[in-house]
Amino acid sequence: MSQENVDLVRQATEAWNSGGVEAILPFYAEDVVWYAFSEAPDYRGGFHGHDGIRELTGNWTDSFDEFAIVGQEFRDLGDRVVALGEFSGKVRGSDVTIRQPIASIGSDFRNGKIGETTFFRSWKEALEAAGLSE
Repeated sequence: MSQENVDLVRQATEAWNSGGVEAILPFYAEDVVWYAFSEAPDYRGGFHGHDGIRELTGNWTDSFDEFAIVGQEFRDLGDRVVALGEFSGKVRGSDVTIRQPIASIGSDFRNGKIGETTFFRSWKEALEAAGLSE
């Protein structure tokens, strides 16, 4: 089952780039919880459900004309999947492109859907949270 979880996370990442937030929702349970970066104290309780995903991704993308996530590595941890990648975006109204590492840990897989995702601003932070080293 764990390879199926890796494939699910990979497909959700690819769906984002082809169709945005609405394209990823089918990969997530209705009662999914997304946890933003740890530096976002106002959101420690997480973003709940598909509306929560819409809210958080809106926070990420509102400042960009273009926004993409490239998954570079997916690690199978049995009941969790660590995704390591990068986001890039073109700042709204300009030619400035920003690139930044992004990582996540997907968990609570059930009925072919992801039930929980925690996001990290660095690969190192995500790997440490997963009990791994680079």
